[in-house]
Amino acid sequence: MNFAAQLLKMEPVLCTTSRCKTELSKNTLDMLLGKVLKHTHIGNDKIPCVQVRCRLNDFDEYIKKYFARPIDLWALDPKNTAGLGDTILIKKCDVNKRPAKLVTHIVDRVMFKYGNIIDPITKKRVIKEKYEDDINLKTKLVKEIIEEPSSYDVLLFEEKRNIQWRRLNTRKMAISQRELSKQGRLSTRRMIKNISKEKEEALNKDKEQDD
Repeated sequence: MNFAAQLLKMEPVLCTTSRCKTELSKNTLDMLLGKVLKHTHIGNDKIPCVQVRCRLNDFDEYIKKYFARPIDLWALDPKNTAGLGDTILIKKCDVNKRPAKLVTHIVDRVMFKYGNIIDPITKKRVIKEKYEDDINLKTKLVKEIIEEPSSYDVLLFEEKRNIQWRRLNTRKMAISQRELSKQGRLSTRRMIKNISKEKEEALNKDKEQDD
């Protein structure tokens, strides 16, 4: 079979693949999460709009892997709530409400203000991919264990090092005891749940036998 025949044989498959990819991209553009890049006003009415950079994951059919691709979109911001750098959620805008052809979306809500990212699961603030509580605890421990003993000018180097080691071991023991007590509470809860479940099963069996 020559190359032309192979190409004709593959043409329906390629058309089907491209059509599915187009339909998928249309669906994925309905609601997107992105970061605000620009803030401007359009028209005589000075309608506020924002340019949002979103990330799409394109699936490669040949190597079966997703690749991230940035895309810049314009969205209406009628309430003027989004600021530069904010992470916002945008959704598809009706054609009749679009002030310009390039403005295809509308701001649904502000998820995170710039510099104030909150983990949606733990509800903790995140700074450079680390929890704020962990950063504060690390700073406190460094100050308590390392910096305070080093500030004692009267002591020798070995004496300062011994104080640091003692404080570090004390902290380690406190953390390990806390973890053990936490595991003990979890195991107790599991045991109580299992006992209550067994009681319910026994009661259900007794009821079935009575019936």
